[in-house]
Amino acid sequence: KQIKIMENQIVVSEQKLIGYLDVMGLAAQLTEKEKNQFLEIAGGFGLNPFKREIYCSKYNGQMTIIVGYETYIKRAERSGQLDGWKVRTEGKTEDGSLKAIITIYRKDRKMPFIHEVYYSEYVQKTGAGAVNKFWQKAHTMIKKVAMSQGFRLCFNDELGGMPYTKEELDTITEDHVFEEVKEIPSVL
Repeated sequence: KQIKIMENQIVVSEQKLIGYLDVMGLAAQLTEKEKNQFLEIAGGFGLNPFKREIYCSKYNGQMTIIVGYETYIKRAERSGQLDGWKVRTEGKTEDGSLKAIITIYRKDRKMPFIHEVYYSEYVQKTGAGAVNKFWQKAHTMIKKVAMSQGFRLCFNDELGGMPYTKEELDTITEDHVFEEVKEIPSVL
């Protein structure tokens, strides 16, 4: 079976995508049903796992399919309707007022689309209740949530139904030690 990836209309075999999951150390962890779900979503949205537009993880027996937040921006640009955007933060983590606000301008609309998200609703913590190491960069992380949600909502025909970004997922995480990957063999 062939899977069409949107960018440059690349066609990748299902076998190469399974090879990708294997190289990433996930193939052995995923059930056949989970592998198929990943392949169907990648193919259905034309997402390229080799560019980290889509990936998956398995934690506590639960598979999660994740889209990179940059994917939403690229797809909005490809629509031809994006006329600029900006994202900013205001408030503080200490008093729970930190939020990110994204403003997106579309060529086919008079008014800008404005969306805001609160840090307190998305901050990810360890099982012990501490903010995980990624979310210690509070302003960066909450901006990613605002961008993901804002673009998905403002460009819902192009982006509606895509999986969420890892920053949007409400999970208790553990801080993991990641090993550096020396070289990923080419599977294309």
